[in-house]
Amino acid sequence: MTFTIFNSKFYEQKGEVMIQSALSDLKVIDLTQYIAGPYCTKLLAGFGAEVIKVESPSSGDPVRHIGPFVGNKPGIERSIPFHWLNGGKKSVTLDLETPKGIEILKQLIAEADVLVENFAPTVMPKLGLSYDEVKEINPAIVMTSISNFGQNGPYRDYQTNEAIIYAMSGCMESTGDTDKPPLASGPAVSQYTAGMYAYLGTLMALFQRGDGGEGQHLDVSIQESAIENVQMRVATYLHTGKRKARNSNNRDWAPWQCYPCRNGYAAVLGGPHRHWRKGASLFEEPRLLEDQFLHVLDRAKAHDQVESLIKPWLMRHDKEEIFELGLARGFAFGYLATMAEAFGFKQHQEREFFLETESHPEVGRLISCQAPFRLSNSSWCMGRAPLLGEHNQAVLAQELQSSLSDRNQPKENSNRLPNQKKNPPLSGIRVLEISREWAGPHAGRILADFGAEVIRIDYPPRMETTRGSSTKDKAYNRQLGFH
Repeated sequence: MTFTIFNSKFYEQKGEVMIQSALSDLKVIDLTQYIAGPYCTKLLAGFGAEVIKVESPSSGDPVRHIGPFVGNKPGIERSIPFHWLNGGKKSVTLDLETPKGIEILKQLIAEADVLVENFAPTVMPKLGLSYDEVKEINPAIVMTSISNFGQNGPYRDYQTNEAIIYAMSGCMESTGDTDKPPLASGPAVSQYTAGMYAYLGTLMALFQRGDGGEGQHLDVSIQESAIENVQMRVATYLHTGKRKARNSNNRDWAPWQCYPCRNGYAAVLGGPHRHWRKGASLFEEPRLLEDQFLHVLDRAKAHDQVESLIKPWLMRHDKEEIFELGLARGFAFGYLATMAEAFGFKQHQEREFFLETESHPEVGRLISCQAPFRLSNSSWCMGRAPLLGEHNQAVLAQELQSSLSDRNQPKENSNRLPNQKKNPPLSGIRVLEISREWAGPHAGRILADFGAEVIRIDYPPRMETTRGSSTKDKAYNRQLGFH
C-alpha cells in the first residue's frame, strides 16, 4: 500500500482507483483554539472536509506558542502540538475585533456547511454571531459550540482547566489506589473526549440535515464529555446511593494491576474461571491451581494472597516475555511501554497508524497519526498544518468573488427553512449489535440514543459480563452495568 500527495493531501490508491474521502464535499469554518475544538476539526479535515481555520493576525492559535518545538527551536510555525492538531487545514487571519473582520467571517459562514467554535459562551453573541444570528446568514449551517460546562446553566461562564474538569466530573474520585490520594488523568483526556463527541455530534447533525435541510446548534460540554468516562460509577451512585472507592488497584479481580517485573512493569489481568487453570500454571505456583482460587469472586476475596503468589515469578521475567506468555494462554496481559516502544509496535506498523505528512515549508515532513477508526471505502488525508495566514489570498479572494456574485442575484425567501421539530437523526436506521462488555455496547447505546433501532444479540451460554456471571443468577436482568 502506497500513499501519494494529491491536491495537498494524501489519498490511498488501490490499483488505478483514487479513493475520495468521506467528507470531501464539506466546508468547515474553524474558530477553535487549544485542543478540544482543533481535534474535532482535525478529524473532519482528516476525512476530507475543507477546514478553514480562522486565526488572529497577530499571534494565531495560542497553541502555536506552546512547545515542544520542532528541533527545539521556538517559533509559531514549529509547535509540535499545533502540527499534531491542525494537519490538513487551511489558515486565514481575521481581526474579529473589527467590523471588517466580522463581515468577512460572515461571508465565509454563508458558504459553509459547519461552523465550529470553542469560545466562552458569551463571546459569539458579543460578536453578533449567536446561533440565531448565524442561521439568519445560513439556515443550513451546523454550528458546533464547545465549552467547559455548556452554553447554559450556573457554571456556564466559569473558567477552568483539565485538572478542574477531571475533578468536578467525578473522574478523579475513581482514579488512584484506595488508600492513596486521588490522581489526575493523563494529558488532556477530557479535551480529546470532548473533541471526539463534537465530531460525532457534528456528523449526526449533518446526517439529519441531509441535502437542502435545516442546520442546528450543537452544544458540547467538556465536563459532560468527561462524565461519560465514569458512567458506571455515576449509574451506581444514582441507583444505589453508593460511592465506589477508588480502585485502580482493582480488588474486584485478582490479579489486576501493573506489577513490577525484571525490566519494568507488566500488566496482568486474571481471566474468568474457564481460563484460570490453564493460565495460572504460567506462574509456576501450584497453590494457584487449588479450588479456592478457581472462581473470579473467590480470587477477589483472596486478593493479597494471589498477588503475593504471582510476584516472584514476575520478577524473574521481562515484560515482553510476560506479555507473549500470557497471550499464549488466553490471558489479557500487557506491559508499561515507553513512547519509543509504543511507536515501534508491529501492530501500528502493519496498520500504518503513524504516517508522514506532506512537507511543511519550515519544518519539512513530520510524523502524525490517523484517526483511531478506519473506513473501508474512504481514505485518511495526511495533510500538513498551515502557515499562519497561508491561505488568505486564495480563500478570501474566492469568498469575495462569491459574495459579489450573490449580490447581483435577487434574494429569495425560499431558503428560510421552517423551524420544526424533527425525528432523531438516526430514526429509521436498524443496527444489529453483536458485542460484549464496554466499547461495543457503548457504541450501540449512542446509536440508540440518536434514534436507531438497535437489536442486541445475546448468547446465554456465555452471558454478557455486565449482566452477571450466568443465567442462573436471577439478577442478570437487573445489573446496573448492563443497563
